[in-house]
This record gives sequence, C-alpha cells and structure tokens, in this order.
Amino acid sequence: MPWEKVDIDQWADELGVNINELRQKEQLIEKIVKSRKRFDLTQGQLAEIVGVSQPRIAQIENRTKIGKISFDVLFNILGVLGHDFKITTRKVRDLEYADA
Repeated sequence: MPWEKVDIDQWADELGVNINELRQKEQLIEKIVKSRKRFDLTQGQLAEIVGVSQPRIAQIENRTKIGKISFDVLFNILGVLGHDFKITTRKVRDLEYADA
C-alpha cells in the first residue's frame, strides 16, 4: 500500500492530539535525529546511553504513536545529546468567551 501525503492538521486529528503539541514534538524529534547523526551514534548506541531499548528510539524517530511520546522522554534524550532548553510562552490570541 503506497504512503499517502497527509497534512499535519489531518494527522493530529487522526491521532487525537492537539495540533500544537504535535508540532512541538515534531520539532524536538527532528533535533534528536539530527543530533544522533551528528554524533555518529546508532539508534542502539543512543538507546544504551539513554537507558531505553533500540526499538523505543526507532519508534520515537519514526513518530510511531507520537501522541503517546511524552515531552519528558524527548527532553531527557535531548539532554543526553547535550542540548539545553528553556520553555517560553507567548500570547498568540485572545480567548473568546461566549455570552452567558
């Protein structure tokens, strides 16, 4: 069966996850993959360093069940790979309240 091109909104809806959460996880996973390759590590080597199985690293990198991958896990892997991070917030829109 050939792969279909699915846009991120449709993907988030099918997974039952928030679109913003999905976008953030995508960015973090991309950093993990690039860093692992930059350090010339195999998935198995990274798994051993992190303390998880190689199949778990493969699931993360392949975005398998991305809705169930926690930010804690992603931040832990990034930390092992030498990344420092900070969380910032910014207002993107005002909430709209319905008149009661």
